[in-house]
Amino acid sequence: MSETSEKLLYVISAKKELAWLSFKETFDYLYNLETGVREENIDKDGIKNKRLQAIRALDSLGHCDFNFSDDSSKNKVYAAPPVLVRLPCTGFPQAILAGARSPATIAQLSNTCQSVGNHINLEIKEQASESVLIPKRVAVQAEDVRELEAICNSLKIPFIETPSAWSVLHFSASIDDYLATIQWSKEPELNWQNKTFNPIYLQFESIKETDYPIRLTGYSHPSRNTKSYYLWQDERCTEIDLDWGRYAVLKALRRSVLIYDKCRFTMAVPASANLPRILERALTLCSGYAAKYEKMPRVLPPIQGFNLFTAVPPQIAEMTAAKLGQTLLQQSLSIT
Repeated sequence: MSETSEKLLYVISAKKELAWLSFKETFDYLYNLETGVREENIDKDGIKNKRLQAIRALDSLGHCDFNFSDDSSKNKVYAAPPVLVRLPCTGFPQAILAGARSPATIAQLSNTCQSVGNHINLEIKEQASESVLIPKRVAVQAEDVRELEAICNSLKIPFIETPSAWSVLHFSASIDDYLATIQWSKEPELNWQNKTFNPIYLQFESIKETDYPIRLTGYSHPSRNTKSYYLWQDERCTEIDLDWGRYAVLKALRRSVLIYDKCRFTMAVPASANLPRILERALTLCSGYAAKYEKMPRVLPPIQGFNLFTAVPPQIAEMTAAKLGQTLLQQSLSIT
């Protein structure tokens, strides 16, 4: 990876907020620069998928916040304030750098660490994720939490002693909380092109009828390049967030899909059933590494692709599953 991986966050940080179209154009330009693909050879679907991966990674790492609405002209990207995020690890206290970043940020952090103590370790690593344009993981390890606080005071950035993974997880609603806020109606079904979520394969398919008492259906707008998702039950429907909607179906059907390896502190989430973004951020802030995609056909057939979150303490894994009405599956996640 080249220094291009830092430049997307540099641009967002410099602008502080970016209209969606500007973000899209910036990402596409930097992506082509990074991959060396000529404009006439661009795979539009491929770059769209990479863009969506980058959005989720930047959000889950705490670098940016994304505001999406039905009116695409109001969609915006916001740089989060710079902060040292403490990790929920044992041993010496560690924190990662999240939020806005400039080309001078890492050098400033390095100088500050040295001024606080020569024993403080500053580690800079590329992300292990296959996502592109994701900034490096910048981690600080000290001997005492007060030293992390001193670093932040010197840089005039916030420091919260409680690991943010815990705070975000406790702040997140549960699937029951979320469903309690939605309003059901008996509206007729949209006559748009649609696909229904298959809770066994975790894929959207062209299914005309289903035997399940609950279903999640995605509808494609006939003129705009947008999709709407509706949850259907007992002839009633409600528009719903895609990520929460999938887990509403899985909870209702008592289908557990989240895997945890207690020996490796690794949690596997099906790539076709992304966690709600706030829960994804909680897991990502356990390590500071964006989730890594792996194909594991023998782990949980017929699901093959999983996003792996590392350094996840057992309590956080259990609480995340409970928030979604899932029973955590204990299984080895050895990758060969």
